[in-house]
Amino acid sequence: MAKKTKELDQTTKKKFKDLTEEDIDKLSKIYLSKEISWDKKEEELSKFANRSARTVRGWCEKLNLTKPSEVKSLQYEEAKNHKIDETKKRFLITWAQSNTDINEKMLDSMELYAKEINAEILIIPGKYNFSLFENKEEGHTWPKRTIKYLNANRLDLTSTLTYMGDVKILPTGKWPLSGLESLSGMNSAVFGSPKLHQESKAVLFGDPSKVMITTGSLSKNNYSDSKSGKHGEHYHQYGFVILEVQDDKIFHIRQVEVEKNGDFDDLFYHIENGVISKNTEIEAIVLGDVHFSSVDPLALKTTFDLMKKLKPKHVIIEDVFDGSSCNPHNLDDPFYQAKLEYEGKNDLRAELDEMLELLGKFEKFENVVIVKSNHDIFLERFLKRDWRKMPTMKNSLEYMLLSAKILEAYKTGKEFRGVIPHIIKEKFPKYHALGYNEPYLVKHFMMNYHGEKGSNGSRGGGAKNWSKFTSGTDGHKERGIFTAHTHTPGRYGNSICVGHLLLPQDYTAGSPSSWIQSNGIIHKSGKAQQIHIIDSKYYTTFK
Repeated sequence: MAKKTKELDQTTKKKFKDLTEEDIDKLSKIYLSKEISWDKKEEELSKFANRSARTVRGWCEKLNLTKPSEVKSLQYEEAKNHKIDETKKRFLITWAQSNTDINEKMLDSMELYAKEINAEILIIPGKYNFSLFENKEEGHTWPKRTIKYLNANRLDLTSTLTYMGDVKILPTGKWPLSGLESLSGMNSAVFGSPKLHQESKAVLFGDPSKVMITTGSLSKNNYSDSKSGKHGEHYHQYGFVILEVQDDKIFHIRQVEVEKNGDFDDLFYHIENGVISKNTEIEAIVLGDVHFSSVDPLALKTTFDLMKKLKPKHVIIEDVFDGSSCNPHNLDDPFYQAKLEYEGKNDLRAELDEMLELLGKFEKFENVVIVKSNHDIFLERFLKRDWRKMPTMKNSLEYMLLSAKILEAYKTGKEFRGVIPHIIKEKFPKYHALGYNEPYLVKHFMMNYHGEKGSNGSRGGGAKNWSKFTSGTDGHKERGIFTAHTHTPGRYGNSICVGHLLLPQDYTAGSPSSWIQSNGIIHKSGKAQQIHIIDSKYYTTFK
């Protein structure tokens, strides 16, 4: 900013109310010039008006020079008048950038799929200027093929979900959903963005779950030659959102990542080279946290129904042990211990047997992977306490037997991944009961991190925290990661967090919750989707 080096001559100072048309024209030419730097502009403006730079900036604001001028787009105005077909119960929603070519093959595939499932295509028109002062004479335009699908309105597609077609998110924004959660009120919302992000927001007890989701892009990447532009290129993802309306309140929503050649997978459907076929197998399923002694039997049954229709090569299971019988957070609470006694839930051996019994239901699958999780550690912390001071003696023998397994492993030098992995491996030798630092890769996704630990032993978090360990999709070595732990599904590009499959938990009573029953799947193509379960039993309207 230009510094004031001497007192301005009071007799020649201009006043805003006295500015002539010639003065305003001169100020406009200086302010809107693309030939000089911002510092130089302030210097010349101040010199011309014989006023401080701050004062002249205020004049420019009053003259509306600070607002980038934009030629009105007839296409965009038409998009604001488009209506949806109210008879449709399925929608394919994507985003297209102005003055940018689209992925023609992707739109071919979307049109084919829309016809197959009787869906309506909606495209959120996005705008992007390469320069703050850019003013293209033709304004914002979109490819001819997209015009009939453009919809720039805000629409309630159900009573609980809003299409946010009027919200323009800068395509280079790192976190496109940041600060937008209040715009749709209590409703879930779909926003247009060239990134695939998803967030579950906390809601009050009794309110429907709230999911905020972005669409991915129909447009090819087209960014400025800048730091933010290169970031946009790196995380640019072809994709769309599919919305299935079950009734006025219940909907099913998934993100579909599309290949450059237009091919994609969505749940039971595979589109390749202009041909639609049915999926009967997938590469993997990642179950939401199960905590088997607290699992929701109906949600687990629904998950097995999904696995029957889409047989997974890999089944990834998180937090198999709940630890309610030995939870260190409750061992010194006499009233909670009395509650467990009355309910018959303080028997460690019984809880371990229940865990093994339910794990046995997965034996028919080729690769069963149990990820070492934070609730495993409950048992290991329990075994470090004085057994003579336990709230019940019924676990004393099990305490001794499990302690002996640890000591034997240490004495013999055998690999010891933890008590829970050891117990599972004894019962199911073919299962992959992972320990810490034991990589397990499915396609380009790392599957061996539960999510409770962050960098250098710090606390972990959801998909956003883990996204720093993933890559974009612009040709670099692609790396993704699946985590769990938070019970809150989320997605930030190739970082995906699943939800849970639990019954309501005592410790969440009285607090807003972002938890959702949700699994994740990886298709044979390597593209992933999150499958949310509604009311423990619904996850799609497809048969």
